[in-house]
Amino acid sequence: MKKVRNFLSLLLVSAMVFSLAACGGNSGGTESGSGQNETSNEAPAASSDSAAPAASASGNASGRSECDANLDYTSADLSGKRIGYVTINSAAPWGGLVGTSFQQYAEEQGATVNVLDAQTDADKVTEYCQQMIDAGVDALVVFGGDITANAQIAKTADEAGVPMFMAALDVAEEGRDYVKAVVGPDQYQMCADIAKYVVEQNGTDDDFTVVQINGVPFLEDYIERTGGFQDYMKDYPNYDLSTEPADAYSSRTDAKAFMEQFIAADSGIDICMGYDDDLTMGAVQAIEEANLADQIKVYSLTGQKDAIQAVIDGKMELTVMNRASDIGMGLVSAIGEYLSTGSTTYYQRTPLTYITPDNATEYLDKAEF
Repeated sequence: MKKVRNFLSLLLVSAMVFSLAACGGNSGGTESGSGQNETSNEAPAASSDSAAPAASASGNASGRSECDANLDYTSADLSGKRIGYVTINSAAPWGGLVGTSFQQYAEEQGATVNVLDAQTDADKVTEYCQQMIDAGVDALVVFGGDITANAQIAKTADEAGVPMFMAALDVAEEGRDYVKAVVGPDQYQMCADIAKYVVEQNGTDDDFTVVQINGVPFLEDYIERTGGFQDYMKDYPNYDLSTEPADAYSSRTDAKAFMEQFIAADSGIDICMGYDDDLTMGAVQAIEEANLADQIKVYSLTGQKDAIQAVIDGKMELTVMNRASDIGMGLVSAIGEYLSTGSTTYYQRTPLTYITPDNATEYLDKAEF
């Protein structure tokens, strides 16, 4: 396999500042009061002798309204409100923090939050949401599950007069008339941007073998992430993605074992794409133990502390900080706006920070976990 290791200069947007656009009738604040870090939605660019690849189309093709999430959640008055929160799984670090952050911020604003965890059983999401609707909660927040089932849940909630909000993920098209807001990053586009960075950094002249470490294959966040990366890569056949992604679910140990199997089957692996830092770090460990850290480039997302340290140490090329607490704050703001005005923007995008060796030291102490 032909392979060239060029040390390419990395260019990141120098001003890592984002502005909060107004969502609906509520003007966004610039400070959350909770130690919010400045972040950037700009993907990093890597200079290369080859032409930069064309930008990928966004996964959001619904035509619904979109804005930056309002992270100034302290303006939301949820006094006396009962909010149901149903999650597909709270075991994974990032997914669990989405729920705990939302609960903390909502309760700070006067709400009572009831939480039910489906423990990766999509049918339980439907069951638990129905329980919340039957209990007459003032708002329902859903994180994960089957998008088609969630669309039906949204319709049922709307018929019962319960406004429903989605944390990080959308519902199927037929349910979007019933959901009030989707708060979180565009995860499809995030991973398309990572793929773009991979191509820019490594070029289009040589052939590269790519392996992927996935999480839970039937959960929508992983479906969107793998879809964004793989769809972008279809235009670059010199990147071989023929090896099926390894589904490590929520186990770093299993991720390490899968990477060991990949290495044993093919000593010519060039690139590892991980769809969650906690899992990707298992792959990094396997690569280190095989003494292949100078051969295999690793890309990932979530922005947890040990992954940022791995970028600093030269064990990873990139991670994307996708702050769970931002989703929690944005949800509280969206719910407060809807309950007070009767409307809010459908897609409310939380910011992302693309972390490379150029800026990793700035963010090591800003990781959430």
